[in-house]
Amino acid sequence: MVISKARDYVVDNLKYALSPRSIAVVGASRYSTKVGYKVIEGLYNWGYQGKIYPVNPRADKVFGLKAYPTVKHIEDDVDLVFVAVPAHIVKSVLEDCVAKKVKIVVIATSAFKEIGRGDLQNQLTQYCRDNELPLIGPNLVGMGSPYLNFNCGFIPYLPIKGPVAMISQSGANLLAALGTSQKDKFGMSFFVGLGNKADVDFCEFIEYANKDEHTKCISLYIEGLDCPEAFLDSCKKVQKPIVTIKVGGSKIGEKAAFAHTASENTGTNDAFYDDLFKEAGVIRATTWQEFLDVSLALGLMPKLKGDNIVMITNGGGSGLLSCDHFERCGVPLHELKEISEGLSQRIKAYMPMFGSPLNPVDISGTASPTQYKGAFTQAMRDPNVHGLLGSICPTAVTNVPAVTDVAIELWKTYKHLGKPFIMECQGGKECHEAILKLRENGIPAYPTAEQAVNAMIALYKQGQITDLNPLS
Repeated sequence: MVISKARDYVVDNLKYALSPRSIAVVGASRYSTKVGYKVIEGLYNWGYQGKIYPVNPRADKVFGLKAYPTVKHIEDDVDLVFVAVPAHIVKSVLEDCVAKKVKIVVIATSAFKEIGRGDLQNQLTQYCRDNELPLIGPNLVGMGSPYLNFNCGFIPYLPIKGPVAMISQSGANLLAALGTSQKDKFGMSFFVGLGNKADVDFCEFIEYANKDEHTKCISLYIEGLDCPEAFLDSCKKVQKPIVTIKVGGSKIGEKAAFAHTASENTGTNDAFYDDLFKEAGVIRATTWQEFLDVSLALGLMPKLKGDNIVMITNGGGSGLLSCDHFERCGVPLHELKEISEGLSQRIKAYMPMFGSPLNPVDISGTASPTQYKGAFTQAMRDPNVHGLLGSICPTAVTNVPAVTDVAIELWKTYKHLGKPFIMECQGGKECHEAILKLRENGIPAYPTAEQAVNAMIALYKQGQITDLNPLS
């Protein structure tokens, strides 16, 4: 249902969705294959320290815990109620939540507007709004935070700790991001599935994320945006980078989005969203990989304050792929002599005579860690250089781990300068290990030239957004 702007009581209560002191699981099951069992199991296995109250009128105990017939029968206060019961029972659960003065309710249950039962969904939403009880969902997978050891939903694992808040309508894509987090060191501050987002909207989680101390980038997977004015208003208040991927724009995708999360896209198109996101100061990604790559860079690195980007590589092919992609993206590289007088000569000291001191700077396939360190240092210390892109292409003489350590040392030494530093490592196992180590040390690193360039371009766009909106 539509809102005109983010509601204060909702934003204030969202802390109970991610850091509750107590949780009631309605539909708690004694059977290990059921959602109501998995929710409690996940809370326990990942170290939730609050109180858990299973609600099941046909059980005395669930997961070794005392079970209650209804939420109203719980003796203590309840912050969060997680609902996993059939749709026709949900209204009575909400009435119990209002009577109990619950802070927030999450409905995992499906079979609402996405199958044509919009009236039922709207009735439940209006009831919650009339009683100022924020409702997240329905039709969602859950939420959590690695900083709080909080895994609430039917979610197999938590992400690693990091800077990206992931707010997604799709449970499947959210789970994919969580898997990427563990496998590829994509760190998150918190994550939440919105599902049909009948009540709590993107705008309210955007404002919550803006206040969260661990969040440096807000990432949104959107299937439908039925409150564009509220979205725009909240985005303009935020001082943190926002990246989004908006799906459901194709003819068949419009129908699929409705069947998935009851998202309505009639009367809108990509041009509409391009204009909206531009006005909101939001960076739009067009593919899932770009969405993840850009989110990581915006979460880890400062904005790019200009277009004087220097690329240093030991592989000419990587440099050519990169400079062509920079130009396709509308931010062509400048030659070193155009960026800073004398920079080319200073970097030449760290390359063989057959290297190329243009830009990209090719320090050759024989480059040693010492040569990388010297070239990186000269570029980073030059006041006219705004950002640095480093590239490792492993030859038989390339010491990938040592170059990786050089990059980490450089970033620790010079990050106070506020210049983005991104790495590309194209190769096999040794490069994958390098990427993971670089990310663990706060450097966005990628396996292809195009991914690295997309990340740097996003930092450039964020710099432009900030120039237009000084509050960002």
